[in-house]
Amino acid sequence: MSVTAGLCAVSSTVGRQYHFIYDLKNMTEAQSYCREHYTDLATIDNMEMSDFHHVCYHLNFDWSSWRRSWIGLYDDMDSWKWSLSDGGFYKHGKFRHWSPREPNNHKGAELCTEMYDNGLWNDNSCEEPLKAVCFDVRGENINE
Repeated sequence: MSVTAGLCAVSSTVGRQYHFIYDLKNMTEAQSYCREHYTDLATIDNMEMSDFHHVCYHLNFDWSSWRRSWIGLYDDMDSWKWSLSDGGFYKHGKFRHWSPREPNNHKGAELCTEMYDNGLWNDNSCEEPLKAVCFDVRGENINE
């Protein structure tokens, strides 16, 4: 029996809980899983959240897989957007934490975003099987 998800809760008034999904899934599968069980794939809108991933990943690290996971950022051909469809859950911003020389859309096939264990982002093929970071929103208004 394998563990499907681990919990790392952010202790703040925002009310976000991040769930690490250890089963490998492509981006579409990961997003479906997150939307079915939580709110969506993780939306990272500041450096604190990016650093948080680094800490939690090491606390929950599973040595059987790569140290990368899907987050909810994708390229819709015009710009990078978060997968979360309800903009009321988070404030719009320009925060990005790309690894050096990224995004590069290697071979024109990298339209989804993975996060490394160091918190930096990379664009990757949406078909790559990876772990995922889902999040759940708790509380009245995450924008405050």
